[in-house]
Amino acid sequence: MVIEISYVLLGVAPGILWLLYFFIANRNEEESFASVFRVFCWAATFTIPTAIAERILNATIQKESIQDSLITSFLLIAPIEEFFKLLAVWIGAYRRSDFRAPIDGITYAITAALGFVVVENALYILRLGPSIVWSRLLYATPGHLLFSALWGYSMGMARFVRVGEISVVIKGFLCSVGFHGLYNLLVAVSPGKAKITLTPLLLVLFVIVIFLVKKLRSVSPYPFLGDALLIICPECEAYAPEASGTCPRCGFALSKPDPDTARFCWKCRHKVSPDAMRCPRCYVSLKKSSLAQDEATALAGLHVKA
Repeated sequence: MVIEISYVLLGVAPGILWLLYFFIANRNEEESFASVFRVFCWAATFTIPTAIAERILNATIQKESIQDSLITSFLLIAPIEEFFKLLAVWIGAYRRSDFRAPIDGITYAITAALGFVVVENALYILRLGPSIVWSRLLYATPGHLLFSALWGYSMGMARFVRVGEISVVIKGFLCSVGFHGLYNLLVAVSPGKAKITLTPLLLVLFVIVIFLVKKLRSVSPYPFLGDALLIICPECEAYAPEASGTCPRCGFALSKPDPDTARFCWKCRHKVSPDAMRCPRCYVSLKKSSLAQDEATALAGLHVKA
């Protein structure tokens, strides 16, 4: 029993380490970690409906014929699992203000994949024993991360476009399903040689994902909204200049923000204080509207009195 528990802990370690890393790296941004943790929990929870759907549809990889394996791999297992991981990101983070840049699409996709695979690894190890742990860690776990990164890229791009948002996400989702289905088919056709056949597939995917990450990092994450402080639209949670009057994304009429309304850097969307002269993240100069200047003056007065 002790040995089995040790292997289960080993199987769930990647997800726990990811959460720990993200918590340490973003300890000053509670909202970002909260969204990551929320996506992780949603994805872990969605393993339940995934397992139910696959059981009802008898979606097991190894079938009596290659045709049956093709159908199961590409039309059942891959789309079901990728859909529920994507749904975790859609519910947990996609429309929230801390989805700040296109690269966040891959960050949340990887988080969802880890939340999903943590539970899946534990179930596989408990059911099949410790002998399965290394294949899960070396092949299934990175496989899930790489598959999800493909639709994570499309979500990162789609979050900041005005038209064609759903179609962009669907394209990435279909690419993910294609690679996931191919992975399953290779396992189904020749389980004994899977370690050999899966390695080049994962390496190709890894190169593709690295390219996509570099591409997202080079993309300007936001439309230029001016060099004044920004606030969050209460209707669609998009960024808007605090003195603009209307949201540039949905057209919602913005009322005059309260003094304690959160402000954000116009360039990187990092949360800043009203009296900040430069963004603490990207160090760009922060031009303030008259309202923000009044608040900064008031705050400075309070500090002097204190």
